[in-house]
Amino acid sequence: MKKIIIANDLPGIGKVALAPAIPIFACCQIETMLLPTVLLSSHTGGFKNIAIAEQTEFMRQSLYQWENLELKPDAVLTGYFRNPKQIELMVDTIEKLPASTKLFVDPIMADNGKLYSGFTQEHVEAMRKLIQQADVIYPNITEACLLTDTPYPTGKITMDFTRELAKKLAELGPEYIIITGCPDSEELTGVQLYTKETDSFFDFYKTKYPHHFYGTGDTLASLATACILQGMSIEDALSFTLKFIDEVLQLSSQQPEQIPFGLPIEKKLGILTTKFTTEVSL
Repeated sequence: MKKIIIANDLPGIGKVALAPAIPIFACCQIETMLLPTVLLSSHTGGFKNIAIAEQTEFMRQSLYQWENLELKPDAVLTGYFRNPKQIELMVDTIEKLPASTKLFVDPIMADNGKLYSGFTQEHVEAMRKLIQQADVIYPNITEACLLTDTPYPTGKITMDFTRELAKKLAELGPEYIIITGCPDSEELTGVQLYTKETDSFFDFYKTKYPHHFYGTGDTLASLATACILQGMSIEDALSFTLKFIDEVLQLSSQQPEQIPFGLPIEKKLGILTTKFTTEVSL
């Protein structure tokens, strides 16, 4: 069974970050090594009185133990880091892993044209160093702008603009650039894939629903990564992932009062178990 290190925050309430990643990778027949960067009583969207405990020292001790155990994961997936020190720990760890280890990075640090509260340019620079070692990255448009020192557009975001962003990101190192949250129209949104080796683009669009769904990006990064690790082409992985997410969003839209608690992925996990239990055993 393949193994993956997942570095991300862990909420007690709300299916974001590590919360959806754990069952998704399990259903896809991939063993997880969990590296929580922050513990939260709930995710930060729509809740108050949130308990937060950053885990930098815990990360350091965990990575030290894993190094001494000589564990060799097949891949690493990173998400939210609380501070640049955590990113530096991850960079040091990746440099010690075998060259065959795949690195997937979701550079969670910004949205809607600005950094998240408390983050600085130092965080951006540390993240830029991390993605230089990545095979696949999942930035949104704001993160792509920050990583490439590109001004965030004040007007309509065009396909030509996101294509240029993708090429700039590829110059930093990653082979595959998956820019998320790319608008196509008022009715459609999706992701844009750029493959550096072939200098080619592939666009995936689905229905845009009139809600903000917490954890959608985390679900996308987790499931797409799992599909790729299990041998699917990156195009097929994204197509399958977006279909899965669209089905879950349809369910979530039927219960808007539950949206703050995350996507109802439980109702669709059987699809993953059936697919990957059958295919991996062949």
